Amino acid sequence: MDLELLQRLLRPYLEQIDFDWEDLPGDEGKRREAIFDLFAKADMRFPAKLQFALFNISTLSTDAGARIIQEIATEAGVDILARHRADGSDADLRFTPRFMALVAWLDHRAIFERALSAAAFLAHSTKLERDADREDVDPRHHEAGVQEAFAEAVRRHFASRYNGHYCDVRWFEEEDLIRVLILHGSKPETKNVDQEGAEDTLKFREIIQSTIEYDPRRGSVSVGSRSPADAKKLVKLFGDYVLGDGDIFEASAKEQLYTLSPLQRQGAAFKFHFDAEEDISHVALREVRVDEAQITTTGRLRRSPWFLTLGDSQNALKRLKDVAADLDIADLRIVHAKIDVTIEVEGSDIVVPVTIRPPRTVSMRDHSHERLILEMLEDNGIRIRRRLGQVAAAAE
Repeated sequence: MDLELLQRLLRPYLEQIDFDWEDLPGDEGKRREAIFDLFAKADMRFPAKLQFALFNISTLSTDAGARIIQEIATEAGVDILARHRADGSDADLRFTPRFMALVAWLDHRAIFERALSAAAFLAHSTKLERDADREDVDPRHHEAGVQEAFAEAVRRHFASRYNGHYCDVRWFEEEDLIRVLILHGSKPETKNVDQEGAEDTLKFREIIQSTIEYDPRRGSVSVGSRSPADAKKLVKLFGDYVLGDGDIFEASAKEQLYTLSPLQRQGAAFKFHFDAEEDISHVALREVRVDEAQITTTGRLRRSPWFLTLGDSQNALKRLKDVAADLDIADLRIVHAKIDVTIEVEGSDIVVPVTIRPPRTVSMRDHSHERLILEMLEDNGIRIRRRLGQVAAAAE
């Protein structure tokens, strides 16, 4: 970490944390050791505002966080690194994600706050997905009182469920997406803590983040939440207040959203197809899990007495054929598939691991390129879109 920036961050709190910056050793290595020791022994003397700053800065001190900061700064026409460039070059080894997050916090707080909100939409590896049962529904979030009424309904839900008193609803529009970030309390927790050498208890309510993303073009909603029950409630409230129909997503809750039947049909010959002109440059089928489970006539799952999970750097189904030649993929159930999607970002490749688990779940640690990946899955018949026939049937 750049020591000059760190000093600027700590300067308002030095007296409270009993730390004399001017008394640090002249040798840089020893200075850094003394600062490291300060944080290693950090306790309740660190004021809440400093802890708040450190936590939020660490949240954006990742490659994804740095990309978000850069994108928002570029959109705002701001070069956050301008004053720190020695020769006008971007090739400065100091410009790590931590450096960028700290600079944004200290000098460009509005950009930092927008980036922090944007990062919340990447936090949930698995999201609840639903499709509207009809097309051409105009969102009403710009009508007078709609956002306020939705926020109040959300607040009442979380207050009744967790008895919490904090709920902040923030709206964002990006390209053709409507995004809603909800910060709310959770169930109270009590922990044993070391309070200045004595055992004590601390009771607190963690502030957690739930997210809603609605694509009017596709009529689809995606909700990230720690609780499945909260996610389903948010879908219903969004449909009710923003789309005028609380049941608009109900039909898709019972339908299959993801399928691995293309892998089932083609076996080792299966390959992912994608537009060479898009940002995706490669997709590897890294892992499959198979068993002999079956769906009975009553719709229940008859469990398999065995399962086999097999991995490969490029095509796990081909590896399965090589390792277990006696197994016929047509007679098996593919429980899940894991893929590595390589995406070109500003001249360099990043790999996004994705897990597909039918009938309704896809997981990815990095949602920065979620829409691109989901469109690729649709093009390969793995993500099922509700067609006009289905929509008409649901309406009847």
